Amino acid sequence: MWCAGFENLAPSIAAFFCGDDVRLGPRGHIWRDRVPDRVASVAGAGGLPIVRVLEPDRWPAEWLRRAIVVPQGVDIYSQLPADSETLLAQLLTSTTREDFRRIRRANFTYRVTHDPDVIREFHARHYAPLVAERFPDDGEIVGVEKLLDRLNHGGELVCADIDGAWVAGMFNLDTPDSYDLGSLGIREADNAVRQKRVVAALIVRSLERAVELGRGRATLGRSLPFLGKGPVWFKAKWGGTITRGVLGPVQELHMFMDLRHAAVRRMLSASPVVQAEGSSLAVSTWLEPGDKPLQETTRNAGRFPGISRWYVLAEPQTLAAAGAQLSSSERIVPVPVTLRRGRSLWLGEALSSLAVSA
Repeated sequence: MWCAGFENLAPSIAAFFCGDDVRLGPRGHIWRDRVPDRVASVAGAGGLPIVRVLEPDRWPAEWLRRAIVVPQGVDIYSQLPADSETLLAQLLTSTTREDFRRIRRANFTYRVTHDPDVIREFHARHYAPLVAERFPDDGEIVGVEKLLDRLNHGGELVCADIDGAWVAGMFNLDTPDSYDLGSLGIREADNAVRQKRVVAALIVRSLERAVELGRGRATLGRSLPFLGKGPVWFKAKWGGTITRGVLGPVQELHMFMDLRHAAVRRMLSASPVVQAEGSSLAVSTWLEPGDKPLQETTRNAGRFPGISRWYVLAEPQTLAAAGAQLSSSERIVPVPVTLRRGRSLWLGEALSSLAVSA
């Protein structure tokens, strides 16, 4: 992956597409008029160029049409019922049943605190170690003083204990409009505690807390705009709707994908990309032949409230074989792509024409 115009979150974005052992390469400056040639070079070799374009009007329109425009982060929110019994009934689904089973087995107990000393301990022993462990290259640790200041504006810490031992917490913010789930911490970033489904437990308890406070909506934070089995998928299964801008302004990135390359197609298949379409959000994914990829694609297109369209790209024969199943969802827009050697086959151009041959 090659990035230009931004550094924030670049390593985390790369981990989605390059694997957990991603390494930072050399950094430097590049003249703007040389960026298109570098993009063509990286994408032509099967790589993924991502560019933050600050002034789109100063870039060649034909160059920008090759890309899809992707928000650097998407926000997740959940509309809440009036009582906890209805909430739990809504949360218990086929995808969360195992989480609830693990949560019951762990036998968590919960408490809510506004004690500044407890907040300081949470920051030092739970929150900061977890951020450092999960995002070693680009994790941003909110200062403890900022958490303490939020105590005066609706902040509170939801703690999870096991047998009286404090193992994890989530610092949330109660506002007149919503209950905002915030900073997560696990004591000393202990993965054994994480495996007990403590994150799911804290989400459920925080949503219950929002209902207790009479809030009709909760926000579940901001995540990178990639599906698959990542943070967006995890939050959406708890009833979350995907949107953007609820938690503040978000930058947009131009992602250039040359579909001639098998690695790029596999990437789109494993981690469908959420992209901006005016005020709406859409998804691009690649459909490989076979029953299992088709079932997963149609199932995913029925999930993720907030996504208006699913662009399912595939070779014409794959789409023809899957026609009946794909037509079952109004969200799905099949995009036939004929794979041939020759000039680049840009994802952005494929979507703009919706019928591509190269």
